[in-house]
Amino acid sequence: MTLTNHLLTGAILAKVLPLPLAIPLAFASHFILDALPHFGFVNLEERTRHNKVFGVVILLDCLLSVALSTWLIGRGHFQWLVTGFVAFSPDLVWIYRFIAEEKFGKLRPTKGNRFIQFHIKIQRYERVWGGFVELAYAVGAFLALR
Repeated sequence: MTLTNHLLTGAILAKVLPLPLAIPLAFASHFILDALPHFGFVNLEERTRHNKVFGVVILLDCLLSVALSTWLIGRGHFQWLVTGFVAFSPDLVWIYRFIAEEKFGKLRPTKGNRFIQFHIKIQRYERVWGGFVELAYAVGAFLALR
């Protein structure tokens, strides 16, 4: 799932649940969302062939996330934003992996890292058409957040 959808989910959890409970549930929500069909490419070769599309999606996602963050802060919902970042936080490992893979062509072996292996395994429904699922989810989540 995109950063925007993870942020929205964490913010919704912070809106409807007491803060101490919302934080671990926001973290867990990350893996639930990633197990759903969402935008992505089946493998590195496919992503490399469509690198421009991938770049545009990442750019739009970052811009939407900044707009959402600004909107939440402007409405005094800083705690919602923090919970949203907790929901996104497991993807921070992908930033490192993307930079190491794309820019330097080297990665440390992940066989011993159970967290990364689990995270990779649940991403099996990443497809280009998953962008439509993500768009519908984002619209619904934003409406629920308002």
